[in-house]
Amino acid sequence: MRRDSLFGAIRIASGAALFALCLALVARKLGLPSLSSVFSGLASLWSSGVLAHDIEVTTARWAIGWSGGAAVGIVLGLVTGRSRAVSLMLEGFLILLRAIPFIALLPLTLRIFGLTEVGKFFLVGWASASICWVVVHQSAREVSPILRWRAVTLGAPTYRWVSRVLLPACGAGIYTALRTSLALALLVVAVAEMGGVYQRSTGLWWSEGLGYRLFRSYDVARDDYLLGGIIVFALLGIALEQLFSSAWSLSAYLLFLMQQRRARRQTAALSTQLADASALNLPEPVPVILADLSAAYGSRAVVSGMSLKIDPGATLSIIGPSGCGKTTLLRAIGRLDGNELQIDGSVDVGGIGRSTPGVWMGVVFQDSPVFEYMTVWDNVMFGNSADETIAWRLLSDFGLTQLVAERARTLSGGQRQRLAVATALASRPQLLLLDEPFGALDAITRRQLQTFYRTHVRGRVTAVFVTHDVTEALLVGNVIAVGVGADRKLLAVDGAVSSSGEWEFSPRFSDLKREAFEELERLSTGSRDTQIANHHA
Repeated sequence: MRRDSLFGAIRIASGAALFALCLALVARKLGLPSLSSVFSGLASLWSSGVLAHDIEVTTARWAIGWSGGAAVGIVLGLVTGRSRAVSLMLEGFLILLRAIPFIALLPLTLRIFGLTEVGKFFLVGWASASICWVVVHQSAREVSPILRWRAVTLGAPTYRWVSRVLLPACGAGIYTALRTSLALALLVVAVAEMGGVYQRSTGLWWSEGLGYRLFRSYDVARDDYLLGGIIVFALLGIALEQLFSSAWSLSAYLLFLMQQRRARRQTAALSTQLADASALNLPEPVPVILADLSAAYGSRAVVSGMSLKIDPGATLSIIGPSGCGKTTLLRAIGRLDGNELQIDGSVDVGGIGRSTPGVWMGVVFQDSPVFEYMTVWDNVMFGNSADETIAWRLLSDFGLTQLVAERARTLSGGQRQRLAVATALASRPQLLLLDEPFGALDAITRRQLQTFYRTHVRGRVTAVFVTHDVTEALLVGNVIAVGVGADRKLLAVDGAVSSSGEWEFSPRFSDLKREAFEELERLSTGSRDTQIANHHA
């Protein structure tokens, strides 16, 4: 921290020195006032109260126009970035509007609003809204749909999804948009003020400004005021940017402190009242029946006619060659039909047909498994039906109680995956869908979580577990599905061996592993033959 402060002071000092040198050289070559004369002129303006008044007026115009325009741009960016329908209707129109330079609108604003302040606010707001819309729109589009699916399956209402997931996920883009539009807005204020007239007699406190002072200095032949106004504009811009950056950082820090305090307060009593976490009151597992389930991207069928039953509390492991449709099948089961995926067939969970995603299911993905900007406690309590008792007992079971007040993005890979599973279970789903949940982890952590899943998750909830690792499929699953097409094969796993170590080195495990590899080879060969035939056809 001390070194950063030192480097910052050096940068400021060197920048000021170079600026003064450049100004002195320009003044000498062009016959402009010296630096001392410029500051003398600024001192006289300050002592008369004119400079303070101009700074006040310019800052007010900037603040009103920038805040209003930036707010409009951010809202539009979030809406068009997340809603395909709204984007189709508005994006082209907004692109055309953005292409109009703000300075080209100056005569039009004078024609419509005259010399009133509304025209200045409009110009500043126009420029601010344009740049904020572009940046936030792109940021919102890049937010993973996985985050939205997780929020839906946890039963979070829209306002909670927007305020606690979408906005933090777009935080870097919003910060960039606001900081960039801040500088542009100050430029627009200067241009707008130069288009005004002298109105001291009106007594309006915002009838002048730094831009007007620059324009007026030429008429009264005060080059010291001209150069001084430029310097003040630069200093004002730096001050506003630093103030904004500091306020943003402070707000984020205070928000995190509030989250930490809430997490500690809510869990303090639970840690003593529920010290025994052995009894976890989850709903009784239910059967899941897939009937003629199909999924396609346009005319390209990926999953066709999948029909099977998963017993209550059992885990169905799905393996298959790359690109065979394992993830697509998982999305079809969960009815996650975005990005042009078309789903047919029925999914019956506990005797109820499911056609849309909801709290009946929990999802755990390899990517974006947690809400990074929340604490561990806020993650596990995010679901609308999450219960404090169950949440605490899950965190205790999963070894995360000491981290309840930590931000989720600071966790290790294994801790993040355990938190993702705990969050899904906290809403008490009837079906758990896991897509390569341990695929990005190192070998040791992955093995620990495989054992963890077998000990703490399997049997508590009916689950579908997609993986490319045959050993993992045999360790976590009760039934193995090799492939997702009509030629798939089901392998029943002997669940009599409770210890994962004993099971992995048993003859039955070796036989099943060999059989699974033979089936994978058969499916891979068939897929290559089909591709060759289609190519020659």
